[in-house]
Amino acid sequence: MSKLTKSKLATLALAGLGAFASGSVLAGMTVDSNGGLEVFELDDTDYWFKIGGRLHLSQAFLDGSDSDRSKFPSGSMIRSARLTFKGGVGNAWVYKVDLDFADRALRRPVGFGNGQVGNPPGTLSIFGDTGDVSFGEAFIGYNGCKNFWLALGQISVPFGLEAWASANDATFMENSMASQAFDTPGYGIGAYVEWHGNMFTVAGAVYQPEAGTTQYGDVLSTQPGVLPGNGPLGSNPGSDPLGYSARVTFSPVHDDFTVYHLGLSGKYQDLRNHANVFNYRSGIEVRSRQTPILFSNIPLNSANDYTTWGFEAAGRFGPLMLSGEYMFSEVDRDGNIPLAADPRLPGGDLKFKGYYIMASYVITGEAKEYDFASGTFGRVRPSSHKGAWEVAIRHSYLDLIDNTALIPGSTPAPGMPGPATLVGGVDPNAIVGASHATTFGVNWWINDNVRLMANYSRMNFPESVDINGFGLKAIVNW
Repeated sequence: MSKLTKSKLATLALAGLGAFASGSVLAGMTVDSNGGLEVFELDDTDYWFKIGGRLHLSQAFLDGSDSDRSKFPSGSMIRSARLTFKGGVGNAWVYKVDLDFADRALRRPVGFGNGQVGNPPGTLSIFGDTGDVSFGEAFIGYNGCKNFWLALGQISVPFGLEAWASANDATFMENSMASQAFDTPGYGIGAYVEWHGNMFTVAGAVYQPEAGTTQYGDVLSTQPGVLPGNGPLGSNPGSDPLGYSARVTFSPVHDDFTVYHLGLSGKYQDLRNHANVFNYRSGIEVRSRQTPILFSNIPLNSANDYTTWGFEAAGRFGPLMLSGEYMFSEVDRDGNIPLAADPRLPGGDLKFKGYYIMASYVITGEAKEYDFASGTFGRVRPSSHKGAWEVAIRHSYLDLIDNTALIPGSTPAPGMPGPATLVGGVDPNAIVGASHATTFGVNWWINDNVRLMANYSRMNFPESVDINGFGLKAIVNW
């Protein structure tokens, strides 16, 4: 977005606020605020407008052995900054637009494969950007039928318990490694439907890639000048593949004190026009702007599609909450990938998995909110002006390595991405193991809009790399 465009938008916003301040505009209308701005007609609830948003600020301190410390830098970041515009435009019709302002430095995979075409195996891969503005949800919705919701536009893709809840209400500073890895894509342009009965909820979506996604097709060669779409899968550059996702939840009891919750999620994604760049990625559970990420070992140009499943269970008993999820994914690959395209023959499907279990307890006695219609747990609303205090613990596991895809003793061809060890390892065939993290958290819910968080995480990565992380986070939403 150019400076001129930003200036025009700012001018229009100021003009709009000035118009709200005039008596002629406010006649017959009410302006309300809970930190944001909401305008609605006194005699007609079909027309309304609201500005909301959030700001998440975090600081991470990471430590390990002398050889590991330099690979996991400490630092601060604007974890999330968002402006939300939503409103009602007639009987049962609504709209919503999220603008996300990202603070993303050049991020580095922890290993488990290389992230950029042409990087020598075993070296550090660099990708990402220094920040941008993107769309979150941007849709037109209809809620005119009982217990039914329809949205068209850029929608959130339903999957999982932890990933489906708002980041404003998350118990920990970061979602578990498994939720981060398998909640992909997070958004898509398409249709979303939701229905709930007395004990069941059903959500589903059909979508194409989110706004800003470029489809390159599969590329056989990594050399400059080779046209997209000339790879072994015969895909066409620019064509948008379809994805499908669904989530079903069952809650036979959901009163003010007790909640029993079970859920099942599944998604399917065609990858043939995205095969050149697809990999699973996950941030670690206490991280800064430049902390390395976890990265799968899917070879370039070899993936046809993937299917992911998730199972979830949770219970809330007053101030005590227990929950857990297990997720696994299978990436379907062509069985006859040419050697030049994949030096790690033979071909074959790749399988990845992960899970987490967690418990939290609100010391001051309040209970976490539960929204039955969406099948998610929300925030703690303090019953005292002193706020509410919550403690939590979580253990998570993530396996982004499929050893059946590796051939002991083989060496990737020059210039071709191949299996890599943890950040800068020299033996491309030494990937063995999975990642574990145990995280302790304390939350001070100051009021409905402000929260302070502290997390300590003990993280273990392949090749016996142990990292201690301490993080602080401040959240304000309106």
